[in-house]
Amino acid sequence: MLGDRIKLLRKEQKITQEQLADWLNVSRSSIKGYENDGVEPSLNVLIKIADRFNVSLDYLLGRTEEKHNVNLLDEYTKEILIKVYEIIKDYKMTKK
Repeated sequence: MLGDRIKLLRKEQKITQEQLADWLNVSRSSIKGYENDGVEPSLNVLIKIADRFNVSLDYLLGRTEEKHNVNLLDEYTKEILIKVYEIIKDYKMTKK
């Protein structure tokens, strides 16, 4: 699962194994091993991969299908999103 996710994310971003390896400061053969599930990346490398592709570790590890963990939003961000939603809702109501 992990290898499939890494490969999928890399291809979605249109980057090569070599480019990802350079970014992570690992060898291309390490990336190949990760993608083939032959080598397990360290926790530090997993975190870098998740950061690089802007996904949660849970998604990367196959624990969820949601790429982004919305529960990680801080309270201030949640409040702003709620206000934006309310403004949009009010705007739509005035257009009717």
